[in-house]
Amino acid sequence: MDGTTRPGRARRAPALATALACCAGAAAVLAGCGAPAPRQDAARDAAAAFERALTASDYARACALLAPGTRQDLEQQEETPCARALPGARLPHGGPVRATEVYGRQALLRLAADTLFLSQFRGGWKVVAAGCTARQDLPYRCTLKGE
Repeated sequence: MDGTTRPGRARRAPALATALACCAGAAAVLAGCGAPAPRQDAARDAAAAFERALTASDYARACALLAPGTRQDLEQQEETPCARALPGARLPHGGPVRATEVYGRQALLRLAADTLFLSQFRGGWKVVAAGCTARQDLPYRCTLKGE
């Protein structure tokens, strides 16, 4: 051999290195998707507190558990403070949390009769969307959501 590589080999080496780097990156991302139990518990606790507040008709407390943008959107749409606007949203009583999925600062919680989306803020987990139903091959449809 004269010290040069064949064209096929020169192309395969960078492609292989790129493929390995992508796999390593994907593995790192996937490893980060599973949230530690304390984070899942905190999201679950926030969802349960929101549901308890709704069940007790403690709308001021339920509003305090909404993400700022969600609360603001509700107040703007209804042209009234959150605690007076929230009953009109007619959110279902979701019941107990059945499944919790946390990805970074976002969480999806499936309750017995509702689905909630939460985000983590400095003050803890807040409800971004509620009254959500899955639609095949489409995003969830939510009664209450922030923009």
